[in-house]
Amino acid sequence: MHNSYLRVEGVEKRFKQHTALKNVSFDIRKNEFVCLLGPSGCGKTTLLRIIAGLEEPDAGRIFAGGKDITALPPAKRNFGIVFQSYALFPNLTALQNIEFGLRARKYEKKRIKEKAMEALALVELLHVKDKYPAQLSGGMQQRVSLARAIALEPDFLLLDEPLSALDAKVREKLRNEIRSVQEKLGITTIMVTHDQEEALTMADRIFVMDQAEIKQAGTPQEIYHKPNQPFVADFIGSMNFLNESMETAIRPEHVVVEEGKGTAAVIEAIEFKGPVYRVKVRMTEAASKFYNQQIIIDLSAYAAKEINLERGNVISISLPESRLLDFKEQVVS
Repeated sequence: MHNSYLRVEGVEKRFKQHTALKNVSFDIRKNEFVCLLGPSGCGKTTLLRIIAGLEEPDAGRIFAGGKDITALPPAKRNFGIVFQSYALFPNLTALQNIEFGLRARKYEKKRIKEKAMEALALVELLHVKDKYPAQLSGGMQQRVSLARAIALEPDFLLLDEPLSALDAKVREKLRNEIRSVQEKLGITTIMVTHDQEEALTMADRIFVMDQAEIKQAGTPQEIYHKPNQPFVADFIGSMNFLNESMETAIRPEHVVVEEGKGTAAVIEAIEFKGPVYRVKVRMTEAASKFYNQQIIIDLSAYAAKEINLERGNVISISLPESRLLDFKEQVVS
């Protein structure tokens, strides 16, 4: 893997009886933005901490830029890290918080200030350089901690749920900002998140984790459209499973509603979500193999106009063959 920049090989970690990581291996390319996505307790934060050197693996090795860094202490690994809590010094201004990390690097005074100012400019916060953390919003504090991480010109950046303490509007704005800073600097980045939307919108590749293992790795499009098992299908986006064994599934937006075609279904609930209506229906025809099955359909506002959307109304739905996901083929051990 000549273009692999960060490499994790056969990493295992146990805490007493609990297995946190089971034989995890992957390669990350230089400048790639990767999200470790999964429910809490799946091992993603432990994996990030092992890459940072904050935890030691029981087995396996970590390589960065071709060097084995498994035994190196965190200080020798040259990474930047941003946590969920902003971890800023309350008694230092935004600028001083960034300068603090640079001082340890023995730059001359003038250069420290220049680099700190450049980092603040990159996250568009020069105007608050003399303010203290308590005077800044959560989103601004998180941008200061991002600036502090990148000012050190790290080889790679580790983000541990950096947006989960912020409210939705700010989170969305910051998603774009983090991604654009990452692209400007071309810095290899690994972000831990349990938020599927965050992973879909930010990552070049997503590693979906569950129960100490990586279940699927791929681009957001691959993970969304071609999940390799029911867990991944269910964890990312909404999914209709069409039989008890969860072997067949279809996304709500792929269900077709057309008068006179398909199977009759009764509308049970309607949820207006802005760009789409989410409609919950129940199949009625005994002949249908999906008899008595609830299905969720996402209809664009435009498509919804064509139909009489009211509870109790009967509509016709069909499930296009080409859109059905079949997990029978992929037997998961």
